[in-house]
Amino acid sequence: MKKNRQIAIKSFKKQRTRGFSLWLAFVIILVFASFTFLSFFIKEAYYETKGKFLERLSEEKRVTEINKTLKIELLAITQKGYVEFAAGERLGLKKPKEEEVFVLR
Repeated sequence: MKKNRQIAIKSFKKQRTRGFSLWLAFVIILVFASFTFLSFFIKEAYYETKGKFLERLSEEKRVTEINKTLKIELLAITQKGYVEFAAGERLGLKKPKEEEVFVLR
């Protein structure tokens, strides 16, 4: 009887160990699958953020170029004689001759 009991205990321990091994394997596979699934979403978020950053960077570069052009134009406008040049070049205006000017008093 004692021998049968020892055999039953050994058999139970083997089954318990086998069940634990299966449970451990299941947990490891579940953790690995979770990390794989999570890494997919992290990767997508990374690429989306990278795209937004590059878009914002190109927009900033474009605005910087426009700002630089406007600063150069502002410097030219503030110089003496630019108003006459701009009126003649852009608007097609010319300075009137003295005989064309009427002075009203």
